[in-house]
Amino acid sequence: MGKSASKQFAEEVLKAHNDYRKKHGVPPLKLCKKLNRGAQQYAEELATTRVLKHSSDSANGKCGENLAWASYDQPGKDVADRWYSEIKNYSFQNPGFSSGTGDRHPSLL
Repeated sequence: MGKSASKQFAEEVLKAHNDYRKKHGVPPLKLCKKLNRGAQQYAEELATTRVLKHSSDSANGKCGENLAWASYDQPGKDVADRWYSEIKNYSFQNPGFSSGTGDRHPSLL
C-alpha cells in the first residue's frame, strides 16, 4: 500500500528543508505527528477562510511556521524552494525578521 499524498508531501518538504539546512551547517529537522496534525487542521481552516495568516501559536512565539498558497498541486521540494529563494533578501550580517523574508509565503510542518 502506498503512502498518502499528504505524508509524501510532508516528507518531500522535510527533505528539501534539511538539504538547505545542511548547506548552512545546522541540524536536520524531524517530522512530529502532533505538529503535523495541528498544521493540517490549520491548513484546512485557512482553506475555508481563504485568508493566509499565521496561526496564533506562531504569532505568540510557541512555534515557527512557513505558509504557502498555490492554486495547483506542487511537489514539496518546489514549495521549500519558494521559501528558500527569499535568502537573497536576508541579511546574515543583520539577522532577524525583515519584510522581505519570513512572511510572504509563510512551513506547515
